[in-house]
Amino acid sequence: MHAGPECLGVAVKTRIELDASLDEAVDLLKPAAMTEQVGISVTRLAPGRYEARLDSDVPHGVTLERWGAGCDERTA
Repeated sequence: MHAGPECLGVAVKTRIELDASLDEAVDLLKPAAMTEQVGISVTRLAPGRYEARLDSDVPHGVTLERWGAGCDERTA
């Protein structure tokens, strides 16, 4: 797992690792999401590659799952 200020990248090799790794990423972001009153989005970037990030477009207290661009693509 690698981290940015509001974004955690998750890479897994097996399906067994996936749920625990994503749960850990969301748990790490929850305190900041509560402080900033934003939600968390979890995005599948490619097989085995995901990101979890604070997202002001997601209501506070909600975790949204989706396909899409990662942190790097959003800022480019």
